[in-house]
Amino acid sequence: MAVPEGYVPVVAFRFCPPSGIYFQLGMYLLDMVNDVVQIGTFLLHGDWWFAGFMSFFVLGTLYVTIGDVSDNSELKRFDPLGEARLCLARGVPTRVWEDLLSYERNLEAPSTGLIGPYGAALLQLTPLQAASCLYGLVSSAKAMAEGRLNTEVSNGSGGAETPALKAVRPAKAAALFAWYLGAFAAELAAFAVASATLHPILIVPGYMLGAAANGAAAWWGGSKEFLELAVISFGAVTLAMAGHQTKSFLKNRPWVKAGGGPGFIPAASILLRFITWTALCFLDLPDGLVPFGSLGRPMGFPVLREKFLEPAAACWEAVACFTSHFSITVETEANATSMSLTEEVGFGACSWPATGELSSASTIFNACLLFFAVVLVPIHMCIVVGMLLFNPIYACAADNLPLKEEVEAKQREIDRFATQNEQASGQHELLSPLPD
Repeated sequence: MAVPEGYVPVVAFRFCPPSGIYFQLGMYLLDMVNDVVQIGTFLLHGDWWFAGFMSFFVLGTLYVTIGDVSDNSELKRFDPLGEARLCLARGVPTRVWEDLLSYERNLEAPSTGLIGPYGAALLQLTPLQAASCLYGLVSSAKAMAEGRLNTEVSNGSGGAETPALKAVRPAKAAALFAWYLGAFAAELAAFAVASATLHPILIVPGYMLGAAANGAAAWWGGSKEFLELAVISFGAVTLAMAGHQTKSFLKNRPWVKAGGGPGFIPAASILLRFITWTALCFLDLPDGLVPFGSLGRPMGFPVLREKFLEPAAACWEAVACFTSHFSITVETEANATSMSLTEEVGFGACSWPATGELSSASTIFNACLLFFAVVLVPIHMCIVVGMLLFNPIYACAADNLPLKEEVEAKQREIDRFATQNEQASGQHELLSPLPD
């Protein structure tokens, strides 16, 4: 059977851009290794609580993943490499492969993405540790964006997957993924900055508000499961971050638990959360909240200045110093451009940025967190406002039946393509096709 129009079959590896099923498997394993490095970072600094929380979520997710994959895989064992080979043979990811990634995207990535950067912002990091924590933030945001996109497609259709949307609307799918990537990076960075400036006990209620907003929207839509949705949203924090009813292209189908209701309620909670966090960071609480444990540490704007604003200023000065030692000369006659150092040896008085008690690596890491928060949060908020004003699917759960039917039809084509490839390769694992 010919490849469905617009669909990109599974390949082993592609160089430009780096992709393919083996590349995806390699990144999955790299994320696991990076989680171990972050846990080791906390252990080396004696931060047992952070190490314990991260270990709990990493090991818990791995336990659930191994059990589910072993039970449902045609291989009857936890074998990611073997599952990748099945995907390659059929040209379409198997359901078990999607489940394998789903646990990482919806369980492990949000938890480690919230805990890791916040904990690292309080430490004296080495360059390797800072790079590991920064990579953890970006990889968690990417995994969460992939999970959110797939959830929107699946819940908005009869069980279709992301490749079906990419096949029929490639530009829109890419734009939506880019937004979700930036949005979740903004969430993780903002949580780290606000929690280090204040305390998580003041920041976590922002996600409780998001969970309550999801429940309120479900109640508005007539669902009797609105309380259950609120509890689930707080546990599955990506729902509290992005909203359950706030869908961009395909609204939730009736079979989705408490999926009805308008999106403007959870969207309003997103805006309110960021505004509240920003306002709280400008308080001055030199004695903390109460004289008990970490609740008695200094909080507020002085901490924000010491841990984030001054490191950002130091990084800016270092960049300005380094770049000032480069000169660009344009030779008009030869129509050529050359770059040279103005100093014969070294960079003069330039050095790696460091402020106060922070190491250079910690200074750069904290500056990156602040940069992500300051740049990405306003962009995310502007997009949310734009979606509320100009996208009735996002704001009011309007329907888009033509796109829904097109995505479902494309998914059926992909299912038939996978089935024929399985039969041709002698496999017997079949996708359950969407009903006609």
